[in-house]
Amino acid sequence: MPHTTREDFEVLVRRAGLTLTPAQIDEIYVGWGFVEPMLDRIRTEGRERGAEPAHVFRPEFYIPAAEA
Repeated sequence: MPHTTREDFEVLVRRAGLTLTPAQIDEIYVGWGFVEPMLDRIRTEGRERGAEPAHVFRPEFYIPAAEA
């Protein structure tokens, strides 16, 4: 269960400008329950944002090569 309440999460969704159904918000909120603890572990006292791991997405790794 995330630290962020469901009501606070809905406020964050609205602030982000997202138009979601209650079912979509429920689904994303469940996922947030996994993300929030990771953020808590990364963003600890004395650690700068630069200590966070970089994320790089390279779509060419996921696109099948054209067959000759």
